[in-house]
Amino acid sequence: MKKKIMVGLLIVVITFNLNVYGASEETTDKSEINTISQQGLTLTIDEAVEKGLKNSILMNKIKNQAEIAVLVSDNAEKNKNDIYNAQNELSNAESDLNSGRSTIYSSQRQLESAQVALDNGIAPQDIPIPNPATGEIIATIHQGENIDQALAAYGLSAYSNAVKAQIQSGIDANKGKISGALEDLDEGTQKYVSGKSKYDLSLQFAMTRVASKLSTSTISSLEATHLADLIVEMSDIQDRITSYSVNIYKNKMALLIQNSYYEALKQEKLLEMKEKAMQRGQLQYDYANYAYEVGAKSKDDMNIAKLYYDGTTMAYELQKKDYNNAMIELNKNINIPLDTKLNLVEVTPSTKMSFNLTQGINSGLRTRLEMKMAEAQVELYKDLMAAVNGSSYDEDDNQYKEVDFLLKKAEIERADAKLQTESSIRMSYETISSMEKVAEIASQLKEKADEGVEIAKLKYEVGFGADNNLMKSLNLQELSGTMVEVIAAEENLAAIEEKIVEVTNGYNLAKAKYLNDIGILPYK
Repeated sequence: MKKKIMVGLLIVVITFNLNVYGASEETTDKSEINTISQQGLTLTIDEAVEKGLKNSILMNKIKNQAEIAVLVSDNAEKNKNDIYNAQNELSNAESDLNSGRSTIYSSQRQLESAQVALDNGIAPQDIPIPNPATGEIIATIHQGENIDQALAAYGLSAYSNAVKAQIQSGIDANKGKISGALEDLDEGTQKYVSGKSKYDLSLQFAMTRVASKLSTSTISSLEATHLADLIVEMSDIQDRITSYSVNIYKNKMALLIQNSYYEALKQEKLLEMKEKAMQRGQLQYDYANYAYEVGAKSKDDMNIAKLYYDGTTMAYELQKKDYNNAMIELNKNINIPLDTKLNLVEVTPSTKMSFNLTQGINSGLRTRLEMKMAEAQVELYKDLMAAVNGSSYDEDDNQYKEVDFLLKKAEIERADAKLQTESSIRMSYETISSMEKVAEIASQLKEKADEGVEIAKLKYEVGFGADNNLMKSLNLQELSGTMVEVIAAEENLAAIEEKIVEVTNGYNLAKAKYLNDIGILPYK
């Protein structure tokens, strides 16, 4: 009779258990439908990246810097032309001043010599004597002749004073011209000195900026054209690096959004796992409680099931916090209102990709921003060395030695950048390779864990105990066939499900990071 009652109770309990599990599945389906139907912004990962890049404050800053760099580059070319033109103009002006000064001083000496000659009655130059009546030249007083004697020889002594007065008038007129020319020369010299001072000051200012940017302390001046060329090279390199960095940072920003999207998806999946674990815990508790009430199971089973259920409830509430924080972080990175509800579209795990490490390293060494900046630094110091060589510095000068040291330093930093770049690519490659293998193993473990749960439930329902690897690993062989075994199997399944979520998320992130590390820029 007792056996019949126990069998009847067992049938009732098993029927109840099946009905509860069936109800659970139906509830889950409705829950999923309700979740999908909830209002909110639905975004795929590509849409999230596109929206985030469009809204990114950082990208707007970088684009602004790129526009400034273009402007600076254009201005540097203009400044170079200005320096070239100013140097030519100053050189021509200096040549003209020197020539004019030489001419004036020579004329001044000639006038002084003429005045001395005239004062001594000597003709300073050939002096034609015209006929007062006809204007015809009737005599010539040659340079160096005594004026009075020459006129007396021609019988023209009466004209002595008039001739001397005419010569003096010519000398005085030329003295006036020279005086005016000297005033013009002084004014021109002042303008030249002022212009030269401003020119030198602008060169010194430019040299100070160059020295500051290139970290030189001994070079106080460079030949103007070489300085102008160096400024243009610096601005051109800055323009190229800034322009390239726009795409680099765009893809880094995309990677950040992808990371936060995958993280939010992971936390969402983990929340679902915790919810399922909580539902399973409730079912186990309801089952144990009912079995206890009808006398089929002990109170210990009910208490253990209640503890497990309470633990899953706590884990669910904690996971809800992590999920909400992950969604806030994603909203922040997309730069949309932080309280926006997002419906994320699950990312199908990408199929295996065959990555060639050697090709990846070569690609990264060519395209990574760190390498481009290191190469640009070496290029700049080579340009500086060319400017120093063109500015009459010798190899024994400190200026030359400093640039040589700076160039070697830049080459060392380039070698370090190459080492760091290659090592980061290799580590990314190892990570993605490992994640592929772990994903395969986790998938196999999930099948076994599902089977383990079903077996544990069946054993508990019929009260049959037998050793198994899971219970042995937990040192709980004597509790085989009890609620403890069911809970252990449930926890094992939950842990594996969570691990699969972690692995899937980790693989997608590892792939995105590896592509970024080797310089593949999908967003341009």
